[in-house]
Amino acid sequence: MNVELSQLLINIRNKSNITVDNVGDLKLLEEDINIVSGASISFNTLRRLYGFLPQTKVSKKTLDSLARYLGFSSYSNYLNKKNIYDRWYYRMKLLKMSNENLQLSSADIDSFHFNLKNNINVIMICDYIGELIKSKKKEDLIAFFKQLDHTKLSDSTKLKFAIIITHAFYKLTDKAIINLYKSLIHLDGFRNCIPLYSIDYSHLNGYYGNVLLLIQTLNKNNSEVLFTKLMLYLKHYYSNKFYQIKKIELPNNYMSFHPVLIGRYFGYLILLKQKLSKTIENNINKLLTKLDPKLLLIEIVPALIIKEEFEYLDTILNEYYEDIFTRDRWTADGQGFNYLIGLANVNIYKNNLRLAKINLNLIDLEKIELGYTDYISLFYYLTLLKIAHIEKDENGIIQNYSELKLIANKTGFQRFIEEADKYKNL
Repeated sequence: MNVELSQLLINIRNKSNITVDNVGDLKLLEEDINIVSGASISFNTLRRLYGFLPQTKVSKKTLDSLARYLGFSSYSNYLNKKNIYDRWYYRMKLLKMSNENLQLSSADIDSFHFNLKNNINVIMICDYIGELIKSKKKEDLIAFFKQLDHTKLSDSTKLKFAIIITHAFYKLTDKAIINLYKSLIHLDGFRNCIPLYSIDYSHLNGYYGNVLLLIQTLNKNNSEVLFTKLMLYLKHYYSNKFYQIKKIELPNNYMSFHPVLIGRYFGYLILLKQKLSKTIENNINKLLTKLDPKLLLIEIVPALIIKEEFEYLDTILNEYYEDIFTRDRWTADGQGFNYLIGLANVNIYKNNLRLAKINLNLIDLEKIELGYTDYISLFYYLTLLKIAHIEKDENGIIQNYSELKLIANKTGFQRFIEEADKYKNL
């Protein structure tokens, strides 16, 4: 196999995030290539290319299809521009751009968009855009996000992009953040990739709450309006503040919304009620047959924990256990940890503390994406506190109550202290 073809296959593996260790991986790769490139490349062709069958001469049609999967118009176009897949070359290019401190050109922006769309050098581009944010290069940022088509980015790319860019804003003062957001918030590419994709519970009582108000004033579409209303409700609910708001209603087209947003609405309904109603249960049960349970339940599970609705929580976690704990290539660990905390609470309710501890031991708080870390940690320490209380473990009570209180004060989520107060004494 020649060097160019070998590199092409490596690039395909990097773009797809499929290791191609076995023929099962090739099935996934076949599907991904056919969907993205719009061309049909047979399973046997891929087996020959990746050495699972004796190799034959590769046709120009196959090479062109593989190149289109990588975002190029043809194989010859790929050969002319393949240097962008060389990470060292691309790092040098970005360093040169940083050192020259020039305004981004149209060619630079096109290159960035191409790379993001095709999962190439994503982290390096994120870091570069992050530097523009820290340097408050407003004009460059407007030019970049104005042309960014967020619908062409994979979930994996969006997640990395959103987390790294959000973290770059942390380097600025709250005032500087809001000023920069005011310049960018009207751009669909920015809004849908950053504040609407990377939800920042840690700063919900700070700059992120103000960002939500900015989004709300745009009144762009029903899903954004619903999202901001729900997040602002959660801000006040967990902060234990009085919040007068008209009942939030689901718009008629809600089934076109992301499952997480739909689930967040039903989480809101659970928090709103004194007692979980059969109507809410039945509506959630119907949705679970139509939508991905792993996404739908992300915000429903925490609401059930807070309201101590453990019987229904037990029912749905048992019914959809395999769906919930089957992880895809982009899903953040934090989502799985949500469900482990839910399982632990169910096991505490069933007086199975041994199993509850096993559930919690599987959680590594450092692996949770930044915006969710404090939020999930509050549920984690509250659950540990319940166990320590039942076991009359004085040191455990002191330690976990202290950890929870520290995070609650940092985020402003005082309701968790109120919940923890139930378990702080023997």
